Amino acid sequence: MKHYEVTRHAVDRAVERLGISRPQAAGHIRNLMQTAFYVGDLSNEHGHRTKAFDHIKSRTRLIVDGIRVVTVYKMADPLAPVEDSPTASTPLITELPDELKTVLKRKSDVLIVRHKRELRSLTIQLAEKNLEIAQLELNRAKARAHKIIAVIGAKITVARSEYASINEKANAIKSEIESIEKGVAAYV
Repeated sequence: MKHYEVTRHAVDRAVERLGISRPQAAGHIRNLMQTAFYVGDLSNEHGHRTKAFDHIKSRTRLIVDGIRVVTVYKMADPLAPVEDSPTASTPLITELPDELKTVLKRKSDVLIVRHKRELRSLTIQLAEKNLEIAQLELNRAKARAHKIIAVIGAKITVARSEYASINEKANAIKSEIESIEKGVAAYV
């Protein structure tokens, strides 16, 4: 694990742009650097070269000079290319060939259809669980004995926890579908 120094300017920018509290900013930046991807070199107006790293999950770009993190900012688009100087030896790919776009689109459509089927199944399970809870609520309202009311109450608690679990899975699948759609939209 490489150790990075964090400049005061980077801490100030993390507080301002990322909303991190000042005492936690340096540690947060170091954590981002551990999983950030190198995306290219940048040149400033004086010709000094720095390296750009993207932390895709948090949509944060970090500018590094050697082992010093100089500044951080939010990315408008996590897949945006780094503006490189014309003297670079390897040009950045900014456009995918049509064949790759077609394959990427087809594969993402297959994934989305699979996720939507699973989501539909979970939605049915949620509706059935709602029906079960409603039936238990009705039985509890009709019951007169305290022991029966307590037993039905316990069953309702279990059913509600199962409902929450299924709902959590459904929400995860929804966010997965959204991320696939956004990821493909950046290339297609």
